[in-house]
Amino acid sequence: MSPVFHFAPPSPPLRGWVRQHQVIRLRFAAGLTVPVKPYWPRPAAALAFYLRDAEEVAFAPGSPQRRKPRAALIGQPTVATLRQGGLDFSVYQIEFEPGALYRLTGLPLDSLTDEWVDAEGVFPASFRALVERLAQHEDPGELIAHAEAWLLPQLLAPRKPLAAADLVARQLLLGDGPGLDALARTHGLDVRQLRRQFAARTGVNPRLFGRVARFDRLVRLANLAPAARWLDLALDAGYHDHQHLARDFRDFTGMSPSAFRALELQAPERHFGFQE
Repeated sequence: MSPVFHFAPPSPPLRGWVRQHQVIRLRFAAGLTVPVKPYWPRPAAALAFYLRDAEEVAFAPGSPQRRKPRAALIGQPTVATLRQGGLDFSVYQIEFEPGALYRLTGLPLDSLTDEWVDAEGVFPASFRALVERLAQHEDPGELIAHAEAWLLPQLLAPRKPLAAADLVARQLLLGDGPGLDALARTHGLDVRQLRRQFAARTGVNPRLFGRVARFDRLVRLANLAPAARWLDLALDAGYHDHQHLARDFRDFTGMSPSAFRALELQAPERHFGFQE
């Protein structure tokens, strides 16, 4: 079968809660060692369904792998991980808007930073039926339709309201803007209050969230323009100099930009002509 790389926005009723749906299906020949995916931190929490072979995750080269459950609530990542699927790999991921997973579950997201939990232990019993139903389907449109049909009634129940931290996070996703003091004042908070609220609802402080968002833009730009100079890409992504770029690569991946790029070129999706 052909590989699937499907990315779709949510239906109108779920806007403000879901940023996008992602469906990826890859099949490798028997006997092949599936390449490792260096998964850099992205500014989002997510709900992921592993519908065929499981995904194994290591936090550093040579460290033990941990297996994801078949449905995982994934908190905000701040470090790169090494992910490896099986020969028949299918993942459907719902990427949430900032604060939406906290509003949906009530879980403090700072307990999920760089972590995940089994979603079947968090959501009501009807969620298990959804997981079973998704495993019966291949078509991305059908997967999304079933998930949205389950998710929409959950959002109609009383939920935690939108908060200042959620709005600030959305501004930080866009790149350069007012400083943290100005953002806090705009929403009637002081910086300490904003940081506390932000950590509970996204998992990290505002400054770190903004750095992750900027780094994500940088890596995606680099994948689109592999021949471009790092400094040019950095300026386009919102960096002001090479020093901050190098610091973020060191903090988020433990590698230099060139070493990370070399590893990312071996990612499993690239065997099928796709790059993030």
